[in-house]
Amino acid sequence: MNYDLASNYEVVERDVQYRDVDGHAVLSHVYEPQGKGPFPMLIDLHGGGWNRFDRMRNRAVDLELARHGLFVASLDFRLKGQAEHPAAMQDINYGIRWFKTHAADFNATPMGMGGLGFSSGGHQMLLAGMRPHHPEYLTEMDAFQVDAKLDYVICSGCGYDLLYTVCHASPSHGNTVDAFDLVNYFGGIAGVKEESPIHVLQSAEETHQPALLLIQAGGDVLPGFTNERASEFLQAYTDKGGQVEMIVMPQAPHIFINPGLVDPSENMQRGLSALKSYIARQLDYLSHPFVPAGGQ
Repeated sequence: MNYDLASNYEVVERDVQYRDVDGHAVLSHVYEPQGKGPFPMLIDLHGGGWNRFDRMRNRAVDLELARHGLFVASLDFRLKGQAEHPAAMQDINYGIRWFKTHAADFNATPMGMGGLGFSSGGHQMLLAGMRPHHPEYLTEMDAFQVDAKLDYVICSGCGYDLLYTVCHASPSHGNTVDAFDLVNYFGGIAGVKEESPIHVLQSAEETHQPALLLIQAGGDVLPGFTNERASEFLQAYTDKGGQVEMIVMPQAPHIFINPGLVDPSENMQRGLSALKSYIARQLDYLSHPFVPAGGQ
């Protein structure tokens, strides 16, 4: 699918408006490899505790991926303080469908579309991947002929168990998540549980399980984000039939992959390498999927 770790494409960057909400332009920053194409697509979601930062947060990672032949769209979405939940998830679901529909405009293909998210963006990308048809996330259905399913998802620094997060928030743990704000944003404890990935899997809700890579910060101290919670989520995901790979980076802090946000490290280098090679393997599998005997 034109994604090659040995390639070094020239990349053109620009802002694109993918949605208008009551006169408010919702933007994405796109990275377009310059070549024959069409290039596979990736949707990126920035972190920031659900209430800060923007589409430029992960620029160094997005640009690196685009140089290998991946069209990347890093989405802005309405943050906590700008709009009530589930506005952000509605923007993300809409954005996935919008870029699928407009793939040809960017010399890209919707085949093999993946998702990437860091920190709170990882939480949101997990939900987007598992809930492409969730009624509260769906808006303006008549505008599209495609769904919001992703073929693979990659998350790092992700909140797997938000109920645990709000019940164990403590400054002594170095916790930067404001539990009261989180409960308020999601509409109470029941709302937190409704948007907690592990609780979604443990419920009776029917979910989609795209192939998943968890790049886990081994030193993450945020309650609900730690190795223990990641392992519990992995088990719940595989119990529902999902393919999961998890890499644990020893002693890595919550944010460790992103160049420009933190100092270079072995964990950063290994994390970026794992991220890039996982995409290559997923696209290779999608081009050559397993077919049971008899084609059934």
